[in-house]
Amino acid sequence: MATDLYHRALKHTETTGNPEFVKLFHRFWDDRPWMVDAFTGSIIERRDIEIRQWCLDHFGEEAWPLHDRPGRWVRGSVTIHGYTWFGFASEDDMNAFLAAWPDPKAEPKK
Repeated sequence: MATDLYHRALKHTETTGNPEFVKLFHRFWDDRPWMVDAFTGSIIERRDIEIRQWCLDHFGEEAWPLHDRPGRWVRGSVTIHGYTWFGFASEDDMNAFLAAWPDPKAEPKK
């Protein structure tokens, strides 16, 4: 299983027509397909630092898929308008993350 974000990102990657790029996507995200687009702020803001520390404390060392270091979570390498992709090895890990780090910019649920 995986999130809709994973499937959309994969589909977009496949439209590049670059098999090496598709292979890289799979290598980076396939073991952690429970992806979310999390509000982190900028990489120098306290929230981003606190999120990464929280993940380290709760899930252990971050995976480095391109260097063959396994792990239960991974942080994408790009932050756009304060949002960064995070991937988790399980739905439970993803849900724990979302409960701990709700999007402060999200519209309240009615």
